[in-house]
Amino acid sequence: MLKTILLILSLSFTVLAEATPLTVMSYNTENLFDTSFDAGTDDTTYLPKALKEVLPGHAEACTRSTSEFRKNQCLHLDWTPKKLAKKVIGLGRVIRAFDESAKGPDVVVFQEVENRQVLDHLALLGLKGLGYDYRILIEGDDTRGIDVAVISRYPIIAAQRHPIIFDGRRLDTRGILEVTLQTGQKTVVIYANHWPSQSNPTGHRIAAAQLLEDLAAKKAADLIIALGDFNTTVNDAPFPFSSMPSFVDAEERARELGPLFPGTTYYAGTWNSLDKIFVHKNSRSPINYASFKIIHHDFLLRREAGSGELIPHRFDHETAEGYSDHLPVGMKIDL
Repeated sequence: MLKTILLILSLSFTVLAEATPLTVMSYNTENLFDTSFDAGTDDTTYLPKALKEVLPGHAEACTRSTSEFRKNQCLHLDWTPKKLAKKVIGLGRVIRAFDESAKGPDVVVFQEVENRQVLDHLALLGLKGLGYDYRILIEGDDTRGIDVAVISRYPIIAAQRHPIIFDGRRLDTRGILEVTLQTGQKTVVIYANHWPSQSNPTGHRIAAAQLLEDLAAKKAADLIIALGDFNTTVNDAPFPFSSMPSFVDAEERARELGPLFPGTTYYAGTWNSLDKIFVHKNSRSPINYASFKIIHHDFLLRREAGSGELIPHRFDHETAEGYSDHLPVGMKIDL
């Protein structure tokens, strides 16, 4: 009898010892573009001014913008390799600051990355030496050319992009990137999201939520999670997250356990949590929602002129200082 008890205890300790801690992070990089012109992509704002001056039709294309701010940026923003390098190094600083190890999380889901080339630039310069050997970006339908991407220390064994369909029409937006990872003996399915912005009808985000719910329902894995910029506020009606009942909002659970930073974005005097981590209820791994965090180190914040409110320290294209208009979110999960 004693031998049986000792054997059970031994097996229990073995199982605990074999648990694989997985750390994940989602970060909207706010316009991480390279400095080259890509035909067929509306990337003309993020080019060196010297190239803008000789690029055929550039000025005419800029003047078609209905926003004076965007028109001015398109015409005059000088997006040079030096500024790109500073942006990439700054983003690397944010990712390294995920926790005290300074090694960054195991997996990062990005939004607003132009292409694979600039993703590799981030990994090889800003994240040099951190071991993000596995990277995926599949070009989507966004007219500006911004996409979602995933970098990982664990092997990516499958990846597919799913377009968002609304009212029978394929939307010109990023779609949902489905990535499968192999972490030791465990399988992890990650859905990388950047839903249509608030300038689009709520129905577009509901279509994205329904797609996410349908995709995850077909999966069996040790962990199924959805991360990204969901562009959804509490005022959206109907509420898009109601269309994905099989997912648990990690931030919502974490707030039940203790205080958190008020949000990930600040607009018109209000904090919102556009950036989320959702865990699917069919995941086989136990989830400690207390590990969810909105990363808000002092260097990621600045004082807003006038109000004095602490807000995200977004990247300044003149000084090349700052990071993004979003704060990242992260979580640790024991597989």
